[in-house]
Amino acid sequence: MRRFFRTLSRTGTSKRLRLSLFVAWAVCSVPSFSIALLSDRCTGADWPFVRGNPSGTGVAEGSLPDVPASLWEFKTEKPEEGFEATPAIVNGLVVVGDFKGTLYAIELATGKLAWKNKLKQGIVVPAACTNDRIVVADFDSNLYCFDLTGKEIWSRETEQPMVNGAIILGTEVLYASDYGSLVCLELETGKQKWTYETGDQLKSSPSVWKNLSFLGGCDSQLHKVDISNGQSLGTPIPLMSPTLSTPNVIGDIVIIPTQPGAVYAIRVETGEKVWSYTPDPSLGLDVRSSPATTAQTDGQTLKGTVVVPSRNRRILALDAANGQVKWESLLRKRSDCSPVICGDRVWIGSSDGKVYGLDLETGKEVWSYQLSGQILASPAVSNGKLVIATEKGSIVCFGSKP
Repeated sequence: MRRFFRTLSRTGTSKRLRLSLFVAWAVCSVPSFSIALLSDRCTGADWPFVRGNPSGTGVAEGSLPDVPASLWEFKTEKPEEGFEATPAIVNGLVVVGDFKGTLYAIELATGKLAWKNKLKQGIVVPAACTNDRIVVADFDSNLYCFDLTGKEIWSRETEQPMVNGAIILGTEVLYASDYGSLVCLELETGKQKWTYETGDQLKSSPSVWKNLSFLGGCDSQLHKVDISNGQSLGTPIPLMSPTLSTPNVIGDIVIIPTQPGAVYAIRVETGEKVWSYTPDPSLGLDVRSSPATTAQTDGQTLKGTVVVPSRNRRILALDAANGQVKWESLLRKRSDCSPVICGDRVWIGSSDGKVYGLDLETGKEVWSYQLSGQILASPAVSNGKLVIATEKGSIVCFGSKP
């Protein structure tokens, strides 16, 4: 985030916007849609959104090798043209923007540049993609839509700066703004359809189940919004503390951590807390990223594992059935990333420039790889390949050697 605010100053971003973004960061630091509508726009093997899917689970299809090999590395022209945004992967393209405002499309198979476009300002949020559209924002409240060849379809200035990735549902785009709004746009035109106001900052992406969108923010509440009209469904559910995490949605249950490390599983129909995890205060948990979960539900109970990252180097795995700790892993350095689960591994990067593979059942480190520069972006996984970017302008792809 320090690099983010320095870049804002260098690029001439207005004092008002810089102040608003800084205050938001500081405060948080202390008819109907259906997911089936995605079927004609992106395949399950892609990684079109920041957490992989509209449910925000952070789980990738398929598998990765136990010992992934480095297949290719793409570098920007200058190290300061680095990355904070998680890559999106769609139709064989890796799409990601850098601090200086260049949006890159790179061939997943080869690491070669397919095209690049220069935006007005730097990019720190992930792109959202479909089979024929890319939606991305810069940090001066400009929103853009391109096709997969890099041709601009539309752009618009907004008063709702995006600080995390959007999701696309059929013909609509949903994104949460730093000013506390959930915004719905028409994908083909960029025209705003509705806005839902929470009254406080939002740092995460929305998640979706059936016709509902879920989001938590600095107001310490979980909001349920009807995405056909932008209306709140019932009273927001209290979380007791702010959250910066994208909710995991499994059937009618939402799993969401708060910044101090408490984690809740909530039945969305009733607001009932299925279980809660409260950490020992001595652990000093500081959760600013999003969990990943393999949880599944039979309608009554959950089964699986919830992986929760913390900035104090701890990675916790909770039993999805009851919230009890299954294991705890301690990284060498702090992680600002959200984990991704693929196969029987948890994949995550850290500030020491390492990307780790942890055993999903035990938390044991089974693989690591040293990259150049801090890793601020979460991994993206598609078609047996893991892609991760660093703040020094490097994008590395791992997988199986031919």
